[in-house]
Amino acid sequence: MRFTAIRFEQAGKTLYLTTMKASQLLACCHTDEWNPAVGWDLDKQGYQRAPVPAHVERIAAFLARSPNPVMPTGALLSARESAQGILPFTPVGGAANPVPGTLEIPEGRQLCIVDYQHRARGLRMAIEELHATGLADFMMPVIILADVPRYEEIRQFHVINSKQRRIDTDLALALLQTLASALGQAELANLAGPGKFYRIRGTGLTFRLAARTSGPWVGKIAQPHDLPQRGAVIKVKSFVDSLAPVLSKRASCSFLEDEALLDVLTRFWSALEAIVPKSFEDPTSQIQRTVGVYALHIVLARLLYPRLSARGDTSTDTFYSALLPAADEYINGDFWAAKGPANVYVGSSGYRHLARRIMAKL
Repeated sequence: MRFTAIRFEQAGKTLYLTTMKASQLLACCHTDEWNPAVGWDLDKQGYQRAPVPAHVERIAAFLARSPNPVMPTGALLSARESAQGILPFTPVGGAANPVPGTLEIPEGRQLCIVDYQHRARGLRMAIEELHATGLADFMMPVIILADVPRYEEIRQFHVINSKQRRIDTDLALALLQTLASALGQAELANLAGPGKFYRIRGTGLTFRLAARTSGPWVGKIAQPHDLPQRGAVIKVKSFVDSLAPVLSKRASCSFLEDEALLDVLTRFWSALEAIVPKSFEDPTSQIQRTVGVYALHIVLARLLYPRLSARGDTSTDTFYSALLPAADEYINGDFWAAKGPANVYVGSSGYRHLARRIMAKL
């Protein structure tokens, strides 16, 4: 397919401005969505949520039922030239910026839709399911990023779709982790938000903990997509934010290397599982949900790790012995049951209050 296009440079990056018919866009473009089958490997994962069916249906209905629909906003696409080869471009005239010419998208070549996911699917539904076949020739403006690093593509997706709000969802935290090795600390801090810099490290720890093949958190942290997940009891964001006291500079455990800290977390939660195994088997139990992880991570960071590390022993057995004094009142199945006493400890003040009560028993 050949298109009349304008090539221009922006901040050292090559972009193309052109137009496409709906049929052309649908034939040569795809979205890069989070794939549950890939799991926690962010190097291979997509970065977009599955589309919202109601949103797609509204767009399809608008396009199919309007006598003269207008959709002036353009699609942002990525050519990923480093991985797939440079798109042929024949300029007309000199080497000015911008320069008009002819852009070719070879047969079989796929571009990635960075922004236009719902509108593209709405077009497809209108044409294929609502029989508005005339929309195949519907023209739309298109901007193509010729070749930007994957982190820049992801950053553009986030900026556009979050309206530049700071990162605050499970999938956005996954994007933050993907960007962590490419962006400077100042930009990461701005994305994470004031007082939330711990999220950068916390997200990495959460994803690595979730990816482990053994331990009390296998299958318990929900992947950041909207499909049902059997056995998952807590979202990425909740777990990440529960790590704030663990990652605080005032906590001695925060100075551990990542792998050592993950081992401490695993041993701590394994000790809890040994005390209340049925609570860990019960998906309705609150111990691995928000109230449990927030309160118990405070206990770990402020009392148990400093005490046990000073003795030189943070084994699972030692955590077990240290936690046992609270078993009668707080670390038992009845306390953490779905409608048990743990439910009254609501919000950050409630979590702190519960943590103080548990620590008083230890």
